[in-house]
Amino acid sequence: MNQQREMFRKPLGVALVLIIGLLSACGGGGGGGAPAPVPAVPPAIAAQPSAVVVADGSSANFNVTATGDAPLAYQWRRDGLDLVDAAGVAGAKSPALTLVAPYGFNASQVSVRVSNAVGSVVSSNALLTVTPLAPAIATQPANVTVIANAPATFSVVISGGTAPVSFQWKRNGTVIAGATNPSYTIPGTVIGDNGASFAVDIHNPAGTMSSTAALLTVMAVGKTWSDAVRINFANDPSNSLPSDPQVVIDSAGNAISVWREILPDPRNAVLARRYAAGGSWSTAAPIDGPIGNAIQPQIAMTPGGTAVATFSQTTAVSGGGNQIIANRFGGAWAVPQRLDGDVVFGRAYGPQVALAPDGATTVVFTLPDTNHRVWAARSDSAGVWSAAMTVGNSPSNSPQVAVAANGQVVMTWLEPAASGRYMSSLWASLSAGTGWSTPVKISADADSVLPIRVAADANGNAIAVWQQNVGNRPTVFATQLDAISKAWSAPFMLNDGTKSAYEPQVAADDNGNTMVVWNEGDAGGASLGVLANRFVAATGTWSGPMAVQPPTAPRGAAPQVAVDAKGNAIAVWRQHVVGNGSRYEVWGAHFSTATGVWAPPVNFMSNAAAYVLTGSGHQPKISANADGGAVVVWFEQADTPLAAGLWARVYR
Repeated sequence: MNQQREMFRKPLGVALVLIIGLLSACGGGGGGGAPAPVPAVPPAIAAQPSAVVVADGSSANFNVTATGDAPLAYQWRRDGLDLVDAAGVAGAKSPALTLVAPYGFNASQVSVRVSNAVGSVVSSNALLTVTPLAPAIATQPANVTVIANAPATFSVVISGGTAPVSFQWKRNGTVIAGATNPSYTIPGTVIGDNGASFAVDIHNPAGTMSSTAALLTVMAVGKTWSDAVRINFANDPSNSLPSDPQVVIDSAGNAISVWREILPDPRNAVLARRYAAGGSWSTAAPIDGPIGNAIQPQIAMTPGGTAVATFSQTTAVSGGGNQIIANRFGGAWAVPQRLDGDVVFGRAYGPQVALAPDGATTVVFTLPDTNHRVWAARSDSAGVWSAAMTVGNSPSNSPQVAVAANGQVVMTWLEPAASGRYMSSLWASLSAGTGWSTPVKISADADSVLPIRVAADANGNAIAVWQQNVGNRPTVFATQLDAISKAWSAPFMLNDGTKSAYEPQVAADDNGNTMVVWNEGDAGGASLGVLANRFVAATGTWSGPMAVQPPTAPRGAAPQVAVDAKGNAIAVWRQHVVGNGSRYEVWGAHFSTATGVWAPPVNFMSNAAAYVLTGSGHQPKISANADGGAVVVWFEQADTPLAAGLWARVYR
């Protein structure tokens, strides 16, 4: 019974609880209050925007995570200013912002304001770093070749890169004031600009980069060969017999030619005639002493126009001893002076002359004292001569001389060898003042060594060239002097050794670029004519042999060569008239360092009608100045006496 009573009580209690709960909800039972409202939640930043680093022009992405009662509104800002969606801006009012960032946005502070109905909050700043881009050089400056006085323009083309971009042009590595544009123009070029290099530095916030260098080649202003002019003495040409012409030219284009000619006296005299740049030739006049026969004229000239001619002259028209005479030109010819001082034998011969830029002069010659020996006489820049002195060993002969711009004199000569009747060797001595160094042997003993030629550059480096037999084949050899060590190189061959090579001649510019020419061929065999080999000082290499004459031309002989300040060369020679092996014409050709080739040869002969039957041209000589101006002289036989004599053409 007790269990029944307990079971009855439990459902009754549950029912009472339910009834009471319902009454409370309905406000019954004597009254109760409404529940308190839930408060709204303002925005808060759960994840701040992070700093971003991008390259100039790339997209920068920023994100924020915020909490708070919806709806949430977003407003992105850069440096405190609101952003709006536009080109380069996307998501300015969303949790994610994308900026296409130019370099001008670098170091910007990017933040976002988040708001809802009950408030707003601003994120911390996120640093935007924009790195600059270097430009690319789309087109490098190109080499430019112009005629002197014409403008020359160098330009560079770039692409991309962060602004601002600036330019600075340089010449040979030195800044050109005011040259700050993508292109640079020299309004009027001069020969001195030839060989200059031009490059540009390009600067922007990414740094500085440099273009490649472009080379400027300036060619002489429309230089052409003048008409031929007869320059020898105006007496009866059938009796004058001019010969041994020599010629020099100064930096302004003034020239002097000297030669031997029979005067009406009658006697052999040395005559001279001067060409005024852009004008005409003066009247020919003798420059030797009034008594005695003068022969073997030579002449040298400074860039400023001072010249010294030297020659051998007898003391009487018939017989007499030979003396070495010099005459100096300094606007006018001075009084001839004797140099050899030989009062016993009086047989001095074979003078050669070289001048330093200041006019100091060296004359070398052979004097048969107790035996043949080479001598030298020196003058200072004012033309005051010191006593001649012996230089070579005994016996010695055939001296040559060259002088460098620094004043060092190089003298070479031949000495017979004891090893054989026809054997000789080449010797040399140097002088930087009044004395001479101990002679040194610069070639081995060889068969038939001849002739010697020597040239020097501005610093005293020198080269000697000569002909000698290898077996029975004449061959062209050379040796080079190093100005610092004063040592000569071992002799080396300049031709390829397959043909006989004769009559080498050499010329060098102040930088040491050297041109050697010779003629080549075998008797009864193939002829190669005039050839050349060029030494390039910058690389220390030879670039030949190379042909100067076309392969179809008659073989040239007696070549001569001259160079300008940049190593451009002019060679002249005589060659047979086509179809007539007994007559000759004088021809010449130009070599350009810009192209590295010899131009087609030109005929220098004066008047084709005058030598169409038996006339010939002989003994061509050439001289060039630093600017590329030149003068060539030669002796011309002719069918008509009025055309016979010495002729000249000027290249200007």
